[in-house]
Amino acid sequence: MSEFYEGKSGVNVKRLVQNIADQYPFEPQVSALIELVANALDAKASEIQINLDKIDGTLCITDNGIGMDKRRFLDYHDFASSTKSRGEGIGFAGQGAKLALNFCERVITETVSSNYRGYSEWYLKGNDAPYKIYDGYILNLKHFGTSVTLYLDKKTTEFYDEETIRSAIIEHYFPLVHCELRKLYTVVYEDGVRILLNGKEIVIDKPLPSFVENRKQIKIFLHNKAKAYGLLGKIKELDTLPSGVMVCTYGKVIDRMFFKKEPKEKEKIFGWIEAPYLIETVTTDKCRFQKGNKVWEGFFRKAQSEFSKWLDEVGLIEKPVERKTDYINIEKEINSILRNLPEISSILSKTTKRDVAIPDINGNQRKMDEGVQKVRGTIGGETEGGEGVPVFPGGDEGRAPTNESGDEIPAVDRPRPIRGSIRLNLAERPDLEKEAWFDGETVVVNKSHPAYVKAEENDSLNYHILKAVILSVIESYMEKEPDVSYQKIFELQENFFRMWGER
Repeated sequence: MSEFYEGKSGVNVKRLVQNIADQYPFEPQVSALIELVANALDAKASEIQINLDKIDGTLCITDNGIGMDKRRFLDYHDFASSTKSRGEGIGFAGQGAKLALNFCERVITETVSSNYRGYSEWYLKGNDAPYKIYDGYILNLKHFGTSVTLYLDKKTTEFYDEETIRSAIIEHYFPLVHCELRKLYTVVYEDGVRILLNGKEIVIDKPLPSFVENRKQIKIFLHNKAKAYGLLGKIKELDTLPSGVMVCTYGKVIDRMFFKKEPKEKEKIFGWIEAPYLIETVTTDKCRFQKGNKVWEGFFRKAQSEFSKWLDEVGLIEKPVERKTDYINIEKEINSILRNLPEISSILSKTTKRDVAIPDINGNQRKMDEGVQKVRGTIGGETEGGEGVPVFPGGDEGRAPTNESGDEIPAVDRPRPIRGSIRLNLAERPDLEKEAWFDGETVVVNKSHPAYVKAEENDSLNYHILKAVILSVIESYMEKEPDVSYQKIFELQENFFRMWGER
């Protein structure tokens, strides 16, 4: 027996759907499309059909997934209710249809599951979004799954075309439409996934070796188990692949990044990492990761390390300029000040243990409280005949960026506690407009920046370096504390220079 329901939200839906759209970094028309595809994937669809009819002004997304039961279908229309909990899927509670209310005259949704079938009509009216649900009735859907038809306004009808839709799918679901990478997702999508646009499958049918060179496979471990996997490579020809490292969950590209590094030839860098466990760290719109989240930060550090190694191997990162004693002293002063700024000190790397070379005169292992370290890159071991510097647990002196022995004296690796701190490096990067950048451990100051050159000429280089460092660190702090006010930023900068001036 069929039934008919009418409902409305009871809130100012017009403002709410606009606020939802504002969460996304791209147009609402694109946001709605990628969310509707995400909902289809969450419903275990093996085929998703996207049909655009510019004459009728409709865009229809149909899947062959499990469909919705009656309770889920009711919740689908409720702005205050979610059909999924955080961490369970790459879509979010009918978000695509809600976004579409921004630019549609109406939205028709049909669903068929093992115990329910029905359709609804939904639209904006003033500040509300009334809907009608017809239990037991179906318009066009002939199989299990869900079909959402968007009746577009004139402006949106002009916005959509096949190339725009195809580009959006490739950008946000690249691993699922690439002929090689998609094979790796059969564990998640047992029957595979096909996405079709007006009857033609969207697929990149050229294998990666024809696009990418200098390839390297990587794995990210958590509790000694591989939890993420991927590859890095250099694009042979531009305009063949999207640049940047794609960090994905279940085949959806959540973000593209360079892990706060500034490599040369960014446009030629290609990467893909699938990390399903990061689904717990994505934002509500499922388009970004939560900066400051412990799980995300742990992944970020490990992935950044792998990325840095690869950049060094293929020569895409500038070697730091040789560090002088004066700069090492500035580094110590900066860290001393930062440790007294509670907000900033929280982003300093935690105390860890690193392997450093501590030999005795015969190269035999020494106890941690009596070693003398002579390693290239340390104060005493970087020149011929250097005496080295004493090394004690927790000491700040003699930091060694490598574990190579100095002056041909054999050495052994011993773990030594290293206090959390920020390192300072200089680099020649005339191709960048940035004064400095902070990757989470090291602030790199650009020697080629006009302000650096002028500061050097005017004998005010120390002040310039201090300014560049604190601004880079505050920028990182802002990422992890998105609600920080501009007043807070000014206070942090003022407190830093006040403490520096008082020293």
